[in-house]
Amino acid sequence: MSDPIEFFFEYVSPYAYIAAKQIDEVGKRHGVEVIWRPLSLGHVWKAIGAKNVGPSATPQRSQYILMDAGRSAKLAGLPMSAPAVFPVDAKLARLAFYAVSQKDTELGKKFAEAVFDKFWAKSEEVTEVSDLEGITKDLGIDMSLIEGAPANADAKTAMIASTDAAVESGAFGMPWFRVGSQVFWGADRIPHIDQYLGYKAKKS
Repeated sequence: MSDPIEFFFEYVSPYAYIAAKQIDEVGKRHGVEVIWRPLSLGHVWKAIGAKNVGPSATPQRSQYILMDAGRSAKLAGLPMSAPAVFPVDAKLARLAFYAVSQKDTELGKKFAEAVFDKFWAKSEEVTEVSDLEGITKDLGIDMSLIEGAPANADAKTAMIASTDAAVESGAFGMPWFRVGSQVFWGADRIPHIDQYLGYKAKKS
């Protein structure tokens, strides 16, 4: 059986937003499962001892990321707007993803995509339960899953496991991908994943 593509991401990464719109297509093309694994990049940095590396570390870095991400989104044919507040802690949305995914994996992905769209395409907040209410209605998700996500022990365990797995694989930025023994950083490495999977298929 082929190794899955593990897609580690943080909602507040604009490059993860771009990757979320592309990575499943690569998986389908090669008949490989894509496992979505949201996590807190701050906890990854803490685990690896990284300091002063976030976009808020310097105004110049934050400004560059937003400008560069806008260009990257345009190249990918995606809308992007500067967030109303950046960066933010999207912990609720991360836990809600796992709560929804426990019931339906594909619905979990649709939820994550909708969160990305709300934050990056529409410049709307995603940190509070009320911010996510429209998404749940559109997707037919039980609102109690979102409201109960912060106390959902299984969701917390899944997020911690994703953080640990990302750290174990050498992650230091988002989006991060693992395919077997190979790791890739950034949305611009998706073509590399595509090429790698094609190469593996030819060898097998």
